[in-house]
Amino acid sequence: MEATKQLSCAEAVRLFFAYLDRALSGEQLESLEIHLQACLDCCDRLDFSRKLDRIVKERLGDAPLPEGIEERLRKALSK
Repeated sequence: MEATKQLSCAEAVRLFFAYLDRALSGEQLESLEIHLQACLDCCDRLDFSRKLDRIVKERLGDAPLPEGIEERLRKALSK
C-alpha cells in the first residue's frame, strides 16, 4: 500500500477552493484531510476560505469572477 503524500501548508491552501467545490478525490482529498487534522493554522485558513467563498457566491451569484481574482486570493491566503 502506497503512503499518502504529506502536504505542506502552501500545498494545502492551493487545494482549498477545489475542496470547497467538492472537486477533490482520491489521494489529493485524503492528503488534505490528513493535513487538516493536524494543522490548526490551515483549519483557520480553510474556515476563512469557506466564508469568503460563501460571500462571493452570495454577491456575484452566477456571474464569473473578475479576471485574475482567484490567483490573487490564493496568493494572499498562502502568506
